[in-house]
Amino acid sequence: MKQRLFKIGILILTVTTFFMATFSFAQGPVRGNFLYYLSNFTGAIRSDMSRVVVDRERSEIYTLYQNNLQIFDQNGMEIYRFGEDLDLGHIVDVAVDKNGDILLLAYKSGCGIIQCNYRGEPKSTITLKNLPAEYSTFSPSRMVYQDGTLYFASPIDLKIVVADGQGNFKKGYDLFSLLELEEKDRGNVELFGFSVDREGNILVTVPVQFIACVLSPDGKLAAFGKPGSTAGKFNIVSGIVRDSKGNYLVVDQLKCAVMVFDNNFKFVTQFGYRGYKPGNLIIPNEIAIDKYDRIYVTQAASRGVSVFKLNYD
Repeated sequence: MKQRLFKIGILILTVTTFFMATFSFAQGPVRGNFLYYLSNFTGAIRSDMSRVVVDRERSEIYTLYQNNLQIFDQNGMEIYRFGEDLDLGHIVDVAVDKNGDILLLAYKSGCGIIQCNYRGEPKSTITLKNLPAEYSTFSPSRMVYQDGTLYFASPIDLKIVVADGQGNFKKGYDLFSLLELEEKDRGNVELFGFSVDREGNILVTVPVQFIACVLSPDGKLAAFGKPGSTAGKFNIVSGIVRDSKGNYLVVDQLKCAVMVFDNNFKFVTQFGYRGYKPGNLIIPNEIAIDKYDRIYVTQAASRGVSVFKLNYD
């Protein structure tokens, strides 16, 4: 899927790079100031397009790269790691519950959620239960925990399942239907970004449709975005989160930038830009945000995770 998107966008990349090197965009009331890279005592940690998750209660950051789970303190320094030996299975996503236990979405003999203590030692296993017939083949690769609720996504099937903390099915959403796609689109349209804001809205991006979507708890879907290289338009969108002010932050891989939209989906500003200096980004991918409006952006070219602080005028 990613290779197809990059092939589709290769011409756009050339134009976009020239455009961004030539013009400056008007700045709005939000600024993303670069702070540092996630690091250990030897320096910035190198990784390519890792998963990144924030435990807002304890201000800790988790990254997942090649089955290696690394934990960082609120200053961006690594404090622990585990998972390399594959004893826990193939880990595809991570979350942290209200008690500080680590939840691993992993595949070993099927899909399961492994509940671990802070040392990565398994305590119990949670399985998805009571799935309706239309979700019987549901195979998630994304997971979010918030306020006792688990959210799962199967990007290729465009399906989302919401469950309680024990894995009991509560509700499901079929975005294929909500997006009013045609049957010919099945298998060619996938989700990429997946997060949940503090109000319980599910945020996703759909790169080949050039849109970001907000799915409310009552099942109403709002979408925004248009294709293009100018400010406020999308090339290849990936991660998405929402800040404390209600702004939507959308990552664009080809623009190598984080784009900011207000609560009404109006474009505000963008930051990052392609380059190898601190504060620049190379094919940014995932994004997470903590309670202090620090954002964590993963990227390619062994650039690791860049940390920015959102400031408001």
